[in-house]
Amino acid sequence: MTATLSGKRILIAEDNEWIAAGLLEAINGCDGIALGPAQTVTAALALIHELPDGAILDANLLDGPITPVARALLDKFVPVVVFTGLGLPADLQEAHSNIRVILKPAPSLTVIQALADRMTLARNGNSSKGGPSYFL
Repeated sequence: MTATLSGKRILIAEDNEWIAAGLLEAINGCDGIALGPAQTVTAALALIHELPDGAILDANLLDGPITPVARALLDKFVPVVVFTGLGLPADLQEAHSNIRVILKPAPSLTVIQALADRMTLARNGNSSKGGPSYFL
């Protein structure tokens, strides 16, 4: 199944320029609108005012863990996928154990598909139960 984002606004919080560029290209290729990329928590928090429909977050940005951004998005019921090499920060995992996590390295389209699936679940009123879902 090929992901389609059909004009959905996707926040990218990623401090690695190469990874961010790949995600940007994949979002555009799936007819989405990229917000960012934000390399810092501060910049990512500012992008939340752009009303994203979904978000791809690295677990750690230049100025610290992504926890405040993830919490702000989840409080607004915005579907989130964390794309990281380290896993979730402990406090975020404890408070929001159902966050989908994709471990780096992985193809950008894999990340986009996971987010599109998460967005479909949110639209249908379903959410993942249990611990974080890790994909290699």
